[in-house]
Amino acid sequence: MQAWSQHAPSLPNAPWQPTTTVLKKYVPIVTHDEVKMDAADAYTLGQLIDIAESNNPTTRESWNHAKASAAAVGIAKSELYPTLFAFATGKNYNLPPLLYNTFVVQDIGLFATAVHLDYTLIDFGTRRSEITAAQAKLVAANLSFNDTHLQLIQQVSQAYYALLNARGLRAAAEVNLTDAKALEEAAQERRDNGLATLPDLLEARAEREKANYDLQSAIGAEKTAFGDLATAIAAQPVHAFKVQGLDDLHIPNALDQSVEDAIANAYKQRPDLLAEKAKVKAAHAEVTRYTSAYFPTLSFEAEGGWVRAWGQQKTYPGTYAQTRTYETALSLKWTIFDGLRRENRISQAKAEEAEAKNAVHEREDQIGERVWASYQEAVTALEQRKAAASLLAASAESHSASVESYKDGVRNLLDVLNAERDLARARALDVTARTRVLQSFTGLAFRTGDLLAQHPKGNTP
Repeated sequence: MQAWSQHAPSLPNAPWQPTTTVLKKYVPIVTHDEVKMDAADAYTLGQLIDIAESNNPTTRESWNHAKASAAAVGIAKSELYPTLFAFATGKNYNLPPLLYNTFVVQDIGLFATAVHLDYTLIDFGTRRSEITAAQAKLVAANLSFNDTHLQLIQQVSQAYYALLNARGLRAAAEVNLTDAKALEEAAQERRDNGLATLPDLLEARAEREKANYDLQSAIGAEKTAFGDLATAIAAQPVHAFKVQGLDDLHIPNALDQSVEDAIANAYKQRPDLLAEKAKVKAAHAEVTRYTSAYFPTLSFEAEGGWVRAWGQQKTYPGTYAQTRTYETALSLKWTIFDGLRRENRISQAKAEEAEAKNAVHEREDQIGERVWASYQEAVTALEQRKAAASLLAASAESHSASVESYKDGVRNLLDVLNAERDLARARALDVTARTRVLQSFTGLAFRTGDLLAQHPKGNTP
């Protein structure tokens, strides 16, 4: 079967099996350049954001949409200028015109060249309104482009912090396993000395196996988080690279603005909200454009050229002639009735304008609600960070005391296991609390739009 004669699948209950020829002809190979990461460097968040903005396909897609909108403005502006075109015509025909009471056969060859000019002089704002609408759509597209970057910065930041959290939990799990092994060794030593029973040793061994299981789970979660980050920056997760660690980052200890200021800033600078407002401007310009259709248009046409012709009339010798030609016209066009097309177009445009305004109000409500929620999450994260730090210090002290007491025969193994579990939980909570502060602050900056200008910078200013 030829590729050009392919059909739809013959049965609804089986997959379509395309031929190799069809796939080669209609499924082109689209190359995707892989980001080359240096395995020796430890990338900062700013550098990762730089890489993502330069290579992630979503930013390029949004950029091309903005470029298309810019071209649409140029197309709309071109209507303000005259149209000038040249043409040449070659024609040969045999024409029998009726002269008096008989047809006279004429054989004519004609060649004409001319330049034609069309220019709309007055249209009562139709073209200007179209330009305004296109310009507003361009502004909306540019703001959407900024929103794409904002979304990408948020995605990379959260993926980065998720990886730091996963690595912190893996490191905590490794320490927990080390402690569990030490406890098992202590239990073995006490049993060898007749100070502990076999159930005590088995409990310690089970705790060590549980710690190892938790470590393997943490390792798997870390690999998954690394893959998410690599995907966000358009890199391949099969090639390892390093990132700056959690201990090297500054953890904020307070918010620098009130929730009222945060919501107000979001209303002023969120690019998606500003894009929705620009769409209102575009919709209003469309209303003006269709309203101007009720008025007449005044246009000017001119044409000048040169005609050369050779002709012969039956029974007479042939002849050749040439001459200059020109034509000018001033036209006033006024649509009296069009089947209510203008009325319906205006109604449609007004409805679209109202729809655009409602979209702005809906987006404002969403932004206010989400900024409020993100602000409260940041406040909660700060308090949890303080509590987690205190819990870790207390748990470490309690665990150390329990182990020493167990070695001295004052405490039993169950007390030590409980203290060890509490310490393991405290380590995990401390890591999660620190990364949650960073995540919540980044989430708040994303919701307010501050993240677009205040995100960490890498190699580019």
